[in-house]
Amino acid sequence: MSKFVMKSAQEMLRQLLKTAGPYAKWALAARKKYINLRLGQDQEVRRIYIRAADKVAREIRRLKRQGYGNRMNIRYMTALELSLRQNSIVESLKGIVSGSIEKAVEAGTSYSYGVTLSQISRTKLAKEPIQRAFFRANTQAVEACWARTQGGLHLSDRLWRHSEKARTAMTEIIQDAVATGEDPVETARALEKYVRRGKKTLAYEYPEMMERMGSRIPQDVSYEALRLVRTETAAAYGEGTIVAASVTPSYIGMKWVLSNYSNPCHICKGFAEADHGLGKGIYPPGGEPPMPAHPNCMCTLVSVHEDTDAFIDRLNAWMKNPASQPDLEKWYQDVYSNVA
Repeated sequence: MSKFVMKSAQEMLRQLLKTAGPYAKWALAARKKYINLRLGQDQEVRRIYIRAADKVAREIRRLKRQGYGNRMNIRYMTALELSLRQNSIVESLKGIVSGSIEKAVEAGTSYSYGVTLSQISRTKLAKEPIQRAFFRANTQAVEACWARTQGGLHLSDRLWRHSEKARTAMTEIIQDAVATGEDPVETARALEKYVRRGKKTLAYEYPEMMERMGSRIPQDVSYEALRLVRTETAAAYGEGTIVAASVTPSYIGMKWVLSNYSNPCHICKGFAEADHGLGKGIYPPGGEPPMPAHPNCMCTLVSVHEDTDAFIDRLNAWMKNPASQPDLEKWYQDVYSNVA
C-alpha cells in the first residue's frame, strides 16, 4: 500500500471517528461489515463466468470424443446452442446481488440502530418497538434497491443483459472457430483463457482470431458485471444508512466522507465540500446525496446526531411532558408507536 493510499485511509478513518463521536464503535463496525462484503465480491462474480465458460469448454471436448470431428464445424455449433442458451450466469448473479444487497443494507442500518438502542437504554422506553422499526426500515431499503431503475431498466433486467453479453461473447468465439475450422481443443482453451485473463490474452495467443472479431467481444467479459455488483452494493449500503437515520430521533444530518483525500474525483469532492448550513459535507434530513457518486466509489455516508447529553435531557423532558418536544412526539407517533 502506497503512502498516499495509507494517508487517505487514515484521514477517512479520522473523519469517520470525528463525525460519529461517542457512537464511533458502531460506525466502525458498520464500515467493517461493508468493506468485508466488498472484498469478497470480485472473486465470486469471476467464478460465475469461469464456471459458465468451463461448462461450454467441457462440452466441446466431449463432442470431439463423440466423433463430431477434428475441426470445428456446424455440427458443433448446433450441439452447443442449447448449452449456451442454458447458461446459469443470470441466476448466479442474482444470487450474489440479492445476498449483497441484504448484507449491505444491514451494515448500513446497523450504525443508527446501535445509536438509537444506546439512547433508548437510558430511558424507560421499551426496545422492542425500535427493533421492529429498524426491521421495517431494512425491508424498505431492500425493496427500494430492487425497484430502482437505471436507463429505464430495473436491476433484474440489467443482470439479464450482462449475462446475455457473456453468452454472446462465447458464441462469437465458437462461431469464429467454426468459420475457420479451428481445432476443438484449441477453441475450448480459448474460451477458458478469455474468461480468466481477458481479451488481451487472446490477442497475444490468437492474433488472427482477435483481428477477425475486433470489438465484437468485450475486453473483460465479467468486468461490467463486477462493476454492477459493486455499485448496487454501495447503493444498498447508502440506502440502508439513509433509511435507518430517518427513523432515529437524534438524527440531524448526513456527512459525506471521502475515501480518497489526497486526490478525490470532482464529483466526490463536490459532495464533501458542499455546505448546507450544517458544516461542510453535511446534508439535512431528506436532502442526502446518493451513494455511490460513481461506479467503484468507496466514499461513505455517516449520520450526524444531536449531542448525546442534550438529547437525553430532551428525551426525559418529553417523557414528562410530550408537548414540550414536538419533534420527539412526532417521532414517537410516526415511528415508535406505528409498528406492527
